[in-house]
Amino acid sequence: MLRIFFCLALSFAAFSCQGNGQETEDTFSFDRLSLSKYPTKVPTSLPRSFLPQNAKYVNAIELRSGFSNPKEAYLSLESQDSMEEIQKVLETRSSFGDWKLVQKEKVDTKVVYLFEGFIKKSMTIIVYNKGDHRLLKYYFKKQTNY
Repeated sequence: MLRIFFCLALSFAAFSCQGNGQETEDTFSFDRLSLSKYPTKVPTSLPRSFLPQNAKYVNAIELRSGFSNPKEAYLSLESQDSMEEIQKVLETRSSFGDWKLVQKEKVDTKVVYLFEGFIKKSMTIIVYNKGDHRLLKYYFKKQTNY
């Protein structure tokens, strides 16, 4: 009986791991840490205006210092926009005044941006050119003492 149950469980696991070609959101929460694979929404601490319009979210992580205070966040996404379009969005966004572009560095097929915001916030954005698409990684950190 135990063998039959094990074989059924194993076949169910193999069937469910095959997938149907669709990427569904998987979210795990551990106390103040939230992890998401293929998230449907971005972490609340990341400004939406820094994100390309047509993007596919790949991973997201958010660490909170309290119930609603995001302390650190990470987001990776893929975009079909060109490097020039993405750079234009990021550099135009920094001219709004609430985020200041501190540093921009271009190395081979990637561009690294460092932004500084009000109330001791910083954000690093790395844009990788992968040929047919661009991979963007967002790192957000808020310096807090609580």
